[in-house]
Amino acid sequence: MGKLIDKAKAFLKSKSAKAQAFYDREEELRTKLTELEAQKSKIYAEYDPSKPFDPKKIDAIDAQINEINKELAVLTVSMQSVSDHDPDELIKHIEAVKTEAADVLAEKHKAEAAARQAILDAKRTLLDAQAAHFRIIRDANDYKADINDILRDLKKPIDDEVAKLRRQLQEVDREIYEQVGAGTAPLTAKRSNQAVIDRLYEQKNDVARKIYKLEAQVTKFEVIIPPLSNYRDANGKTIYFVHADEQQQATENGKILGGN
Repeated sequence: MGKLIDKAKAFLKSKSAKAQAFYDREEELRTKLTELEAQKSKIYAEYDPSKPFDPKKIDAIDAQINEINKELAVLTVSMQSVSDHDPDELIKHIEAVKTEAADVLAEKHKAEAAARQAILDAKRTLLDAQAAHFRIIRDANDYKADINDILRDLKKPIDDEVAKLRRQLQEVDREIYEQVGAGTAPLTAKRSNQAVIDRLYEQKNDVARKIYKLEAQVTKFEVIIPPLSNYRDANGKTIYFVHADEQQQATENGKILGGN
């Protein structure tokens, strides 16, 4: 709070001289009234029926109590027309408080405008970054497509070679089948055409190795960059987007929700 506002608060806690006089007199009378009631109670407590009783003491106390009550009644009525504060002084404080508040709020308006501009700048920065992320993914996908087009052209001769080797493999399998059916195998000796079969198996394995080596080179080129919507927190919300509840908590409650 400003100095003038603090002065106004202190002024409200004070009383005008006339009002203070009424409050002081009321406190004085009520204190006296309490003392008289205490004296009267003492007389009652000390009463001894075996001794003469003097009612004049009670009459004197009652007379004083009646006088005080009459003055309190007048004081109470009169206080209603007395203001706790001087109206002219109140007006001065009102004008001072309003002037100081206007200056403070003018600065708040400037700060608010700066905060709004910062929000716009942050929004632009966020959108620029998201657009840049989109362009990166688009360029990466375009580049990947170009690479796969080149690889497709480059691998066509390899595909042709693989097809040729597969035909050779089929031919070797056919020859192995024929040799297995044609040779003889005595119980105590090797097959008569075992050497031919072994050579054909070696040839088959060699062709299979060539096919495997060539096919390993012609797989499709894949490098995947996930979109922003794929990144989510434990609650399933997208991390790199600002959500309505996040903005409402910040703008309406001044709270920033947890995030990455």
